[in-house]
Amino acid sequence: MDTLSRASLPCAHRNDVPGTAHDTSADPAIVHQGPGGIGTPHTLEEVLRPGGQAGTGPGQGGRVTAGSLARTSSYLGPESLLWRYAGDRRYGLVMPRAAALQMLHPAIAAAAEQHSRFPGSLWAQQARAVPQAIGVVYQDAASGARVRRLHEEIKGRDGQGRRYHSLTPDVFFWEHATFVDALMTAIDLFDRPLSDEERERLYQESCIWYRRYGVSDRVVPPDYGSFVDYFDAVCEQVLELNPVFDVYREQILKPNAWLPRLLPAGLVPVLLPQPVRHLAGLAVSPADERSFRRFARTVRLSWPVLPSSLRYFPVARHAFDRQGPPHAR
Repeated sequence: MDTLSRASLPCAHRNDVPGTAHDTSADPAIVHQGPGGIGTPHTLEEVLRPGGQAGTGPGQGGRVTAGSLARTSSYLGPESLLWRYAGDRRYGLVMPRAAALQMLHPAIAAAAEQHSRFPGSLWAQQARAVPQAIGVVYQDAASGARVRRLHEEIKGRDGQGRRYHSLTPDVFFWEHATFVDALMTAIDLFDRPLSDEERERLYQESCIWYRRYGVSDRVVPPDYGSFVDYFDAVCEQVLELNPVFDVYREQILKPNAWLPRLLPAGLVPVLLPQPVRHLAGLAVSPADERSFRRFARTVRLSWPVLPSSLRYFPVARHAFDRQGPPHAR
C-alpha cells in the first residue's frame, strides 16, 4: 500500500496535501505545531486532506468570533486572509484538484457538458471561471451578482435524467467549496501550514465570499469543522464516475494549458483527495510524493523573489492599488 493510502483520507480538507511549507526534506514525516503540540509528526497524506492540517475538525480551532461576522458582514479587505491568498497565482496550481471534485459531481459535470462556452476544453473554461470567482473577493458587491446571473440559465438533466440547476444551493455551494478546499491546499503546499485558528478564520471569510453571490446559504456549514463533515459526506454520497469526467480525465491528469500546465508531468494524482483517486482508480507511489515535495519546496523558495506581476492575478493587484496590500499574515 502506498504512503498516501496508509492513513484515512477524508475528502474535505482536514489535511492531505504533499509537501508543506515547512517541509525541507524528502522525509515522509512532516513536523508542524498542531493540536498535539510542537513536534507532532504528520505524513504527506495528512497534509493533503481536503480542508487543512491534520487534527483540524469539529471543536478544534473553531472558537473564532468571525463566525457571527461572516453571517452579518460583506466586508473583505487588506486585513483578511482571503485578501492575501485568493489572488495568489499559486492557487491556480491546485485547480486540477478542484476540477476533479467538480467533474465528479453529476450536476456540475452535466452543466460543463451542456453549457460550456469552451466545449471539450476544461482549462479554457477554468481560466475564465476561476478569475471571475476570485474577482468577487476583490471587487464590489455587484461582481457577485454578475457571476450569479451567468448561472441563471444553466440547467437541464444530467446523464441519468435527473434535473439540475446551477443555482440550486447544493450545487452552487459545492462548486464554491471546491475552491475553498483548493485555496487551503495551495496555502499549505506552497506557502505555509495554516494554524487551526487561521483555518477557521479563512473558512468564515470564505462564507462572506459565498454570500456575495446572493445565492441561498441554507446549506453553508456554520464552522470549519462542520465544513469538513459536509465535504466528506458529499465525497462519499454524491460524487460519482460519469461520462463527462471520463471526457476530461486526461486534461485533469495532464494539464496542458493555463497555470496547471506548470505542474510536473504525472504528479497530478498526488494532488487529488484520496476519494477521488479511489473513484478514478489512480495510484500514488512514494517516489511520486517525494517528487511533489521537491516541486512544492521549489515553488515556496522561489516565490518571494518574483515580481508582484507574476505572483498575483491582475484583479488582486488592482485591488491592492485601490485599497492597499494585504496586512494579514
